[in-house]
Amino acid sequence: MCEFCVQHGAGKKWYLAAQNYADKLVQSQERRLFIESVFKDYRKMYGRQVRIADVALKIPLVKKYALMKFNAFFTSDHSGHVVSLEDAVSICGIPGRVSLVDCPCSKYLFGKDVKKCILFGTTAEIVDNIPEFAPVQDIGAEDAAEFLKGLDEQGTIHTIWTFKTPYIGVICNCNNRDCVLMHLNQRYKDLNVIREGHEVAVVNKEICNGCGNCQRACQFKAVTINEKKAKINNSCYGCGVCRNFCPVGAIQLVPRIELELIK
Repeated sequence: MCEFCVQHGAGKKWYLAAQNYADKLVQSQERRLFIESVFKDYRKMYGRQVRIADVALKIPLVKKYALMKFNAFFTSDHSGHVVSLEDAVSICGIPGRVSLVDCPCSKYLFGKDVKKCILFGTTAEIVDNIPEFAPVQDIGAEDAAEFLKGLDEQGTIHTIWTFKTPYIGVICNCNNRDCVLMHLNQRYKDLNVIREGHEVAVVNKEICNGCGNCQRACQFKAVTINEKKAKINNSCYGCGVCRNFCPVGAIQLVPRIELELIK
């Protein structure tokens, strides 16, 4: 159980709580403007974050203050959490409106229009009025589920993001090659840009054949091969992508808290 579950989910998975997708949360003018700014000024916003991090985190006198400011932003304003395919599918059944929109990272970094981010409710309404992203493509929960499954099979990681926590407005479907936020998360280990999922992968060593597919598929460097058996280390974010690449079905996700209790 994480701090978000305690504060926004009554002790359960907070991102499965319907109130965190409620349109009434977006009646806040501050939140609406923030959503607009994220999509309109995405490249500028995160380019600035990278430049500041590159400088501030290397200067001992300001590093502590810089970390505090960065982590406050990625907690209170734009918080990201890894979710499994199963939870991503469940999430799409919560809000009334589910829509596809071009990925801001692909658009601004590579000039490619790739509809792979999933918007919810009023967030879709707001983004639909931004010319660079209009029109968004409305889809139903069932179509969203099939879409997510297809991405999952390609090795895509699913993350939910807030626009002024606790309001959840989007599921991003990305990888560490073309996602600005995943880049930030890997480049600056002291920052809590993306939080770990509530599950963790475990390997059934009786079944594992040591092929190494999971190690090659893992984007968090969480898999090692020892004595021809895969082992998941503490770097696992619980995305579950490795399961798709195991030819013998030796990997499953289990609640992270169960392993922590065992330890």
